[in-house]
Amino acid sequence: MTVRTVHFSRGIPPLEAIPSAAIAEHTSAILAAEPDRVFQYAPIGHHTGDQELREQLGKFHSVDPERIFVTNGSLQALDLLAAHLLRDAVRPRVLVEAPTYDRAVQIFERHGAQVSGVPLRHDGIDVDALRERLRAEVPAFVYVIPDFQNPSGVTTSEDKRRELVRLSAEYGFTILEDIPYRELRFGGTAPTSLGELAESVDGARVLTIGSLSKVLSPGLRVGYVIGPADTPRALAALAEGTYLSPAPLLQTIAARTLANGLVRENVDRVRELLRPRHDAAVEAVRQTLGEVQLCVPEGGYYVSVHLPVRTDEASFLAAARDDGLALTRGSAFYPADSAPPTGTVFLRLPFQALDPDEFAEGVQRLAAAAK
Repeated sequence: MTVRTVHFSRGIPPLEAIPSAAIAEHTSAILAAEPDRVFQYAPIGHHTGDQELREQLGKFHSVDPERIFVTNGSLQALDLLAAHLLRDAVRPRVLVEAPTYDRAVQIFERHGAQVSGVPLRHDGIDVDALRERLRAEVPAFVYVIPDFQNPSGVTTSEDKRRELVRLSAEYGFTILEDIPYRELRFGGTAPTSLGELAESVDGARVLTIGSLSKVLSPGLRVGYVIGPADTPRALAALAEGTYLSPAPLLQTIAARTLANGLVRENVDRVRELLRPRHDAAVEAVRQTLGEVQLCVPEGGYYVSVHLPVRTDEASFLAAARDDGLALTRGSAFYPADSAPPTGTVFLRLPFQALDPDEFAEGVQRLAAAAK
C-alpha cells in the first residue's frame, strides 16, 4: 500500500490563493490596448521600473514612488542589494537571524560576505546578543524578516524594532527589511515597519524589500526595493548591466491589478482562506508535539518547531521520508556558525497549502518519527 506523502516543504501559494482568472482578464485587456509597448524593451538608462507600477506601489505602501525600484522577484532585489552594499566592503560581514531564509544566505555568500547568525527568539532577533556583536565589529548590513519570518513564523516585537533601528543609527549599519508576508496577518495588531520607524531616527538606514508573490501571483515575478532616493538609481545601474531591462508586460499587469483594487481584494480573500489553516496547524502541533513551537505566528505561511530527537538530523529525515513526509532540512536555515539547540531538529512546517486533516496527519507522523 502506497503511503500518501505530506508535503512540509515548499512555501508556495496554493492555487486557490492566486486570482488567475482576474489576472488573465487584465492581461487580455492590456494586450488589446497596447501590444507594441509591452512586447518591446523597457527603456534603458537608469530605468527603475514601470512608472505606473511604481506609483501604485507607492500608494500601497504610502511612500514616494521615487524611492521604489522594481525587480524580477524579491530574490533579484536581494542579489542587487548585496552587490550594491558589499562591493566596497573591506571585510564584508553580514548578520542575519538564526534561523533565516536559506536562499538569502546563499546570495550574500556568493557576493563574498561572511554570514553570521544572531539567535532568533519568539519575539524577534536577540537584540542583546546583536549589541554585543556590534561592539566587536560593525557589519555591512543586518538582514531581517520581521513579519511572520521564513522559516520560523516569528514576528519581531515593536520594542525590538525600535531598538534595532536605534542600533542602526548608533553603529552606522544598514538594515535590510524583507516583508513578503507582512500583509498576511490573521490576528493581532501589526507592529510598525522598520522603514517607517527609521524615518524619525536620525542616522538610521533601512532598505525594505517587498514582493507581490504571496499577495497576488508568484508567476508575475514582481519584487521591489523601497529606500532613500539614491538607492533606485544605484540599483538600476547594476540591473541594466545584468539583464538590460525587466519584462514590461508583467509589470504592466501588476500595475493594473494594484490600480483597480485586485491586490487589496485578494489580500482579504487570502487572509480568510488561510486563517483556519493557521489555527488548525497551531492546535495540531500543540496537541501532538507539545510546547516545541517558536511562536504562534498569527499570519504568514509557517509554524516552526525545535523537535527533540534521539538521533542526528540526517537519520531523522530519513525516517520521516520513509513515513511519507517531505521535509526541508532545518539546519539549512542556519548560517554556518549557528545551529538548532542541541538534541533537537529545526522543522519549518508550511500550513498554507494543506487542509487541517492533512496537516494533522503530517504532525502525527512527525511524532512517530521522533520516537
